[in-house]
Amino acid sequence: MNEQRAQAYVNLIEQLLTCADVEELNNILQANQELIDPQFLQVMENYATWLEQQGNNNPVAWLRNMAQQLGQYLNPQAGSIEEYVGFLSEVLQAEYESNSDPAVVYPILQRRQHLLDDTFAQVYFVF
Repeated sequence: MNEQRAQAYVNLIEQLLTCADVEELNNILQANQELIDPQFLQVMENYATWLEQQGNNNPVAWLRNMAQQLGQYLNPQAGSIEEYVGFLSEVLQAEYESNSDPAVVYPILQRRQHLLDDTFAQVYFVF
């Protein structure tokens, strides 16, 4: 992700956090559809974590809820970003613990094959 796009994500998040009502929120989302992708959702989660660390907990739940809703909009059949991150962590842990033994890793990949999609690639890239 380039710096310009990352800044555009942060600007969009800050706009969303200052929305006065649902209509304004929807207008902002419509006007910025090109920015709403899996990377944006990850930046939203990172921003929420940063807010928590700053002690500003009020918008954190709202921001995470919004990220989850946008994730469902992006890929209604796929799982949540948390599911992708959990899957990636499981695969990497199995790789490490089994010394990359295919007999250990492949069954995990087969069991969670529905998560091997573009969203997974984006989560992997950000991870």
